[in-house]
Amino acid sequence: MAEQNVIASMLDDLSKEPPIQTALCIGQNLAQYDINQSIQWHYFTVTEFLNLPFTQRYDLGLVLLDSQELIHISNIEKSQLLVKLRDLMAKRIVVVSQLQDEKLLRALGFTQLIDKTKHESDFALWQFNILTYKHVPDWFNSKFWANPENWNKFRW
Repeated sequence: MAEQNVIASMLDDLSKEPPIQTALCIGQNLAQYDINQSIQWHYFTVTEFLNLPFTQRYDLGLVLLDSQELIHISNIEKSQLLVKLRDLMAKRIVVVSQLQDEKLLRALGFTQLIDKTKHESDFALWQFNILTYKHVPDWFNSKFWANPENWNKFRW
């Protein structure tokens, strides 16, 4: 795996955030690599994952869209896989993809971690973290909400 060093350093950075205890991987079984022994890895194929009922939410989801298993699936299956992972199964998601998947990943709200112009390889690294997905706008605070204590004092 060409990106093994990138993934290992990224996992070290992610482990500084709230701890990662459970993780799922789609595309390649990472249990065979000595990446991080404190993480309990679960490996699924695409069909296993799409048929998997929601029983638990994993701390991390890792999808290797550039692996031999996932390189030939359609954009619809990629979209179904990533949406289920984003909405139900994982708190944080990291996707290793080819450059051609940029449009799909941006449309699903993923942010790019590695600038594709900085290297010669045909891969990009993306992430989705619900905690940093959307910044809270200024108007979204109690100052602009209805204040019951001001009712009958001011005419709106």
